[in-house]
Amino acid sequence: EFSKLFKGTVNLVYELRAIVAQQSTKLNEMGATVEELKRANGERPKVAFSASLSESKGPNSDDVILAYKHVFNNIGEAYSPVTGIFRAPVNGVYYFTYTAFTTSSKGRRVSLYKNGLVMVTVTDDVSDSEDGGTNGVTLQLDAGDEVYTRLMEGFNIYDDNNHHSTFTGFLLFT
Repeated sequence: EFSKLFKGTVNLVYELRAIVAQQSTKLNEMGATVEELKRANGERPKVAFSASLSESKGPNSDDVILAYKHVFNNIGEAYSPVTGIFRAPVNGVYYFTYTAFTTSSKGRRVSLYKNGLVMVTVTDDVSDSEDGGTNGVTLQLDAGDEVYTRLMEGFNIYDDNNHHSTFTGFLLFT
C-alpha cells in the first residue's frame, strides 16, 4: 500500500511540474506582451498645442493667417507661434478647435484651413457689441500637412491677457 501511495505522489509531482512549466511559459509570454505594449505606447508620438492671440487683429484689407503668440503648451513643437501654422509631424487623426471673440460692431469671420482649403468657419455679421464663437473639426492629416486659422478681410478678432481667442489641436491616434 505504501508503494501505491508513493507512486501516486510521484505521479502528482510530475503533473504539477508540467503545470508549473506551462504556467511559467504563459507568464513569460504575457510579460513579453506587456513590455511590447509599453514600448508601443511609449513610442507613440505626443502632439498637442494650445495658444491665444494675446492682442486684437483687424480689420485688414486682405485675409490674414492668425499667429497665436501666447502659447499655453506646444508638446511636439508642431505649432509655430511666429507663423500661426500647425504642421503635422506624423500621419494621423487630429482634433482642432478655435474660439474667435469680437467687441466690434463689424463682426468677425475666422476660418480654419487645411493645406489652403477651408474646413470650418466661425462667423457673425450681426452688429452687436460683443460676440464669441467656437468651431472644431477632426481631420486626417499626413505628415507635413498644414492647419491654421485665417481672419477674413474687413473683420476683427479681439483678444487680451484674458485669452478670449484661442487655437488648440492635438493628435488623437496614428
